[in-house]
Amino acid sequence: MCADFPQYQILAIQGQNKTGIVSRVTEVLYRHGINIMDSSMTTLRSEFTMMMVIETGEQASPFENELMALNSESLSIFLRPLSEREACHGSSECIPNYSLSVLGRDQTGMIYRFSELMHAQGINITDVTTRLLDSRSPALYAMIIECYLEAADAELNTKIQTLAQEMGVDARFHALDQIEI
Repeated sequence: MCADFPQYQILAIQGQNKTGIVSRVTEVLYRHGINIMDSSMTTLRSEFTMMMVIETGEQASPFENELMALNSESLSIFLRPLSEREACHGSSECIPNYSLSVLGRDQTGMIYRFSELMHAQGINITDVTTRLLDSRSPALYAMIIECYLEAADAELNTKIQTLAQEMGVDARFHALDQIEI
């Protein structure tokens, strides 16, 4: 939206998962005419977390006071101002165009080793999701890393497969379908 003289913030809220968190938070924003520009919300075990880029268009304190009242519901709330550039001009590097899926025995360092490999190649990671799939010993672990890169090459896939083999896991790296609007 990016209006005249708006104020932008990143809003992060985390707490024990329970019914109504999303509606209570978004109700406060709605009543104060606050636009949610982007959001990501998820549950991890018994915890719920949400992150939103918001456009306040007003002095922040009236809605901030209401949000902070949610602390009494055992929610942790974090607000940080964003510049217009940070809020409105999202980089194409924030939109994932490749995905790395890893499946194998749960082991220490899996996220680190694959993320370090991608970092060493200059790849921007945009999202990481992991799941412990069962409680057997050894447990099965799944990881999906979404990322942005200009173009994948055979050398990158070779490095991914080499690391997967070292760790005894399966790894698949592929392009994501892009939605044209």
